[in-house]
Amino acid sequence: MRFENKKIFFSIIATLAVLLTFPFLIHNKYTDYFNPLLKTKISYAQVPKNTQKYYNVQAVNKLGKKLPYKLNFVGGYDASKEYIAIQHKGQYVKLVDYIAGKQMPME
Repeated sequence: MRFENKKIFFSIIATLAVLLTFPFLIHNKYTDYFNPLLKTKISYAQVPKNTQKYYNVQAVNKLGKKLPYKLNFVGGYDASKEYIAIQHKGQYVKLVDYIAGKQMPME
């Protein structure tokens, strides 16, 4: 292989590597949905009443420890309740269930 061809070949490989790893570095509901490295988990949160749109939700795991990140947006369906169980994969929220306050894990 000539030097010019090697240079083009390695440039293409480097570009492909960057393009393939880029989606795993950005976390939003779209990239997290397709990210095979993230596992689906259930977290819990207390949310404000009288709304069905919850922004920047600080969730906790089943042991009551805060997640190292906040969920940007969680959509609900019952404005009269304030405790939820969230089935999510990173920022991608799959399911929201309303729970009783006594089911909320505390640290």
